[in-house]
Amino acid sequence: MTYNDIMNRISAITIPEVDYMVFAADNQKCFYGIDSQSRIVFMISSVSQKTHSICQETRSLKFFYNRNCTFSIDGVLQKKTMHLLICKDHSKEKIEAFIRLTYAFAIQETENDQYYLPKLFSSLSTLFDKKKRVSEMELQGLFAELYTIQYFYNNGIDLSKYWQSRNRMKFDFSLNEEKRLEIKSTLKTDRTHHFKHDQLLSELYDIKVASIMLQKSDFGISLGDVISSMRSLFSDNYALMLHIDAITTQIDSELLEDIKYDKIYLDNNIKFFDAANVPHFAEKTPEGVYNAEYDCCLDGIENLSLTTIKKWIG
Repeated sequence: MTYNDIMNRISAITIPEVDYMVFAADNQKCFYGIDSQSRIVFMISSVSQKTHSICQETRSLKFFYNRNCTFSIDGVLQKKTMHLLICKDHSKEKIEAFIRLTYAFAIQETENDQYYLPKLFSSLSTLFDKKKRVSEMELQGLFAELYTIQYFYNNGIDLSKYWQSRNRMKFDFSLNEEKRLEIKSTLKTDRTHHFKHDQLLSELYDIKVASIMLQKSDFGISLGDVISSMRSLFSDNYALMLHIDAITTQIDSELLEDIKYDKIYLDNNIKFFDAANVPHFAEKTPEGVYNAEYDCCLDGIENLSLTTIKKWIG
């Protein structure tokens, strides 16, 4: 079942006379519907009914853990102990994010550990109620990272599971204990990127760099296009969906569509490098020196083929 399927089913529901009117999604792993106040409801059956009931509420959300509910499903009235998340916000962006994230959460193997539900509520609360300011440079970086995931996916490699779990980690992708992939993008006409010293000189990791040169274009591919592709390809990847929405939910959707890059130029200018070959200071960071970083030009070094980088990823 897709987001549109869920929304179409919800839109057809009239305000219920009971507490909730819902329908099952995907083999009854979860339920969606509306409550008596026309708010979107996400429900899953409780498998821990001996646990005390919990209720938490924020400006945008309401959470019930082990609530005795009366609800209608397919015209049949039921009384059952359920876990519920209610979206109190009626904005289109918040409702879309609510359904995307709860659905991605539900279709994972959550039945054996429903204590993750309070974590889901906490994540959504932070996402919905905390205002964020995102610079154009951050959005460019997000575009480059997501496009890299899409690029490799189209070439038979799924990088999504290796993506950083949160922003500002040292590397963008951690493939295993040793392998790291860093994504760099630039709007300059030369292949110059900004690096932290530790991203280029490390005895601990085998580091590769994906270098992406971008060129703005009114007819190009937008950040919104790439995000839509991610949501379609990886709708069951809760961590990925949460990470994307954590950055984009508070951003005007028009801005996501306004940021466009020439796709032909982009695809012709993705190149891969071994970090050890990138020009950099050879010395280790001296004791007492922190956060050293500088610009490096990659134009004069040999790049790795797509075949080589795919083999390296494994």
